[in-house]
Amino acid sequence: MLKRSLRKALHEGQRGQSLVEFSLTAIIILLILSGLLDLGRLYFIYVALEDSAGEAALFLSINPLCRTAADSDLNVGRDCSDPNNAEWRARNAVGGVLNWDTATVNIYAPPEYMGAGATVRVQIVYPYRILTPLIAQIANQINLTVEATQTVFNDPA
Repeated sequence: MLKRSLRKALHEGQRGQSLVEFSLTAIIILLILSGLLDLGRLYFIYVALEDSAGEAALFLSINPLCRTAADSDLNVGRDCSDPNNAEWRARNAVGGVLNWDTATVNIYAPPEYMGAGATVRVQIVYPYRILTPLIAQIANQINLTVEATQTVFNDPA
């Protein structure tokens, strides 16, 4: 009789132990999954930034004098208003995927006359906010930086 009640008490204690083990491992698994989601978001945004920088650099290689919309004032007879400038192309290449209010688009192309063979470069710096709670305590924000370089194809008219 004593053995039977002892076995029953041990068996009930094991059920509670399983619940504690599950709750501890569930927390760890949820942290790993949320970290993987953050890593996936980071990769998605990085690819979108690379596409944007590449689009702007390609546009500059064809139209090297149209860096921003303000370049219309500098270049008489050339329409550099939106969408005919590299900055607009960078900010609109991937649609509404990114928050462009926080991004910085740097265009490195000499404002003076450039001939074929000159190099243009577009750099985009994007502050990426981490959502995973534990990782956000360590590093709340990562600055993603992408660059694209192209060679000017033709002489601007």
